[in-house]
Amino acid sequence: MLKASLLALILLAITIVQTQKMRHAVIFLGAFSLTISFVYLLYNAPDVALAEAIIGSTISTILYLVALQKYKIFTIYYCVSEDALHSKSYNTSDHQHFIKIVEKFCAKQEIEPQIIYTVESFDHIIETHQYALILQNDSHGLTIWGHPENYKLDALEVFFKEHPPLKAPIHFIKVEEVIE
Repeated sequence: MLKASLLALILLAITIVQTQKMRHAVIFLGAFSLTISFVYLLYNAPDVALAEAIIGSTISTILYLVALQKYKIFTIYYCVSEDALHSKSYNTSDHQHFIKIVEKFCAKQEIEPQIIYTVESFDHIIETHQYALILQNDSHGLTIWGHPENYKLDALEVFFKEHPPLKAPIHFIKVEEVIE
C-alpha cells in the first residue's frame, strides 16, 4: 500500500508539471496533497496527515482556484513569415511599439497578454487553437482578427483610435469562429 501511494505521488508530481492548463494543475496538486496525507497516515503521523488534508488538500486548492478565476489570459497569435522570424524583422521598433500598446491596453483591462509568435497560417490557427486575437503584419498594414462577440475587440479598436500605434493602417476583421 505504501509503495503504491509513493508511486502515485511521483506520477501526480510529473502530471502537475507537465499539464498545459493551470486549473488541471491545481486539481492535480489537491490530489497530490490528499495522497501525501494518506502517506503520512501510513507513517503513523495522524496529526500531520490531518493538517495536510485540511490545509493542503482543501483550503489551498480552493484559494488557488479562486485566484485562477480572477486571472484572465488574453491569448494573441502574432503571425509572422518564416523569413521574418529567422531575420528577427518582426522585432523592429514598429512591431515593438505596437506590442507595447497592446500590453498597455491589457494592463488597463486587467488581463494578462500571452503573445505567441507563430509561422502558422491564419486558417490553421482558427481551426486548431483557442485565441482572443490573431495579428498579421504585412505590406498593407496590421490586420487584427477577432470574434464579433469578443467585447475586448471593440475596446481594443477604441483604444487604438485614442493611441494610434503605427504609421501603417490597422484593419479590424471580425471572424465567426469560436474563441476562448
